[in-house]
Amino acid sequence: MIKTKNLMILGVALIVLLGISLMQKSEHEKATSQSSVSLLVADGFVPADLSRISLGFGSQTEAVVLSNTPTGWVVDTAWQAKANLPRIETLVRNLTGLTGEFRSDSAEVLADYGLDPDNSLQIRATNPGGELVITLDVGRKPERATGNFVRQPDNDKVFVSQKNLLSQMGIYGEPAAPQNRFFLELQAMQEDRLEVDRMVVDSGTERLELLKIFAVEPAAAGAADSLPSIDRNTWEWRLVGEPEAALAKTKVDAVLNSLVAIRANDLVDPQVEAATYGLAEPERRAELHLQDGRQLVLNFGDDRPAVDGAPAGTYLRLAGQSTVWVVTEYAVKNIFKGLDDLKPE
Repeated sequence: MIKTKNLMILGVALIVLLGISLMQKSEHEKATSQSSVSLLVADGFVPADLSRISLGFGSQTEAVVLSNTPTGWVVDTAWQAKANLPRIETLVRNLTGLTGEFRSDSAEVLADYGLDPDNSLQIRATNPGGELVITLDVGRKPERATGNFVRQPDNDKVFVSQKNLLSQMGIYGEPAAPQNRFFLELQAMQEDRLEVDRMVVDSGTERLELLKIFAVEPAAAGAADSLPSIDRNTWEWRLVGEPEAALAKTKVDAVLNSLVAIRANDLVDPQVEAATYGLAEPERRAELHLQDGRQLVLNFGDDRPAVDGAPAGTYLRLAGQSTVWVVTEYAVKNIFKGLDDLKPE
């Protein structure tokens, strides 16, 4: 009888302890996990809905500022140079409707997530009325996860986003100040190689004028009004002034390809004196003469070493334009070939 009574008391005690444990677990989950997913940025935004996007880091609250102007998006913090629209579209697409899983609501551990004020990246975007519609602070990337720790400004709740936002701003490690270069449209030259009739390449020590000799399609047999036609898809190259000099088509075509499609790796202040960049009286220049009568002149200035994270390269300005590009040494070497480099093996 006594043993049965003791077993009953022990059973009741176990039930009470189990109930307390379940209640504590429930309270802990309620305090730490909250809803499994929370909406952090309203859904439905596209770049056209925004007038301004600012990206900051720590006290540098406007490291990069992008503005939506009547002529398109520009990078305000890079002399209002044209912005790369696809990168803005990608950033906005990853922000709009952003959700996250709750991790913490303690201000004491914000630094552990890279979300303290000195080490987090800030995203702020306004609509055409000047109203802030996107506000988000971005921290480091968690281990074994694809997103970032994020929070709303002035709120200690930390979430893990499902998307890696840092990579959408050109940052692939720990949070850092974003760079203007990532959002610049750096296509300095883009023309159709088939439209080029002639090009001039002047290295300062050797000037080469190179003329396309197009294939001619004969007149149609038996058609009285048929005339020979030019096939602009087929050509050879001739060195003007030295018709006897044989040229390797593939080698000269490589120069043409390099000239019609130049992608820069940076640009610099266009208001600085041209002489600072070696562009007042440039020694190196190239010309493209097109079928439609246009003549494009490319002036190449001094070489720039890599300094303070800015890439090395050569200054380039197209005649009649204000932008000063920095193009790679590789691109310049591919353009300024000597005559001996263009002859057959």
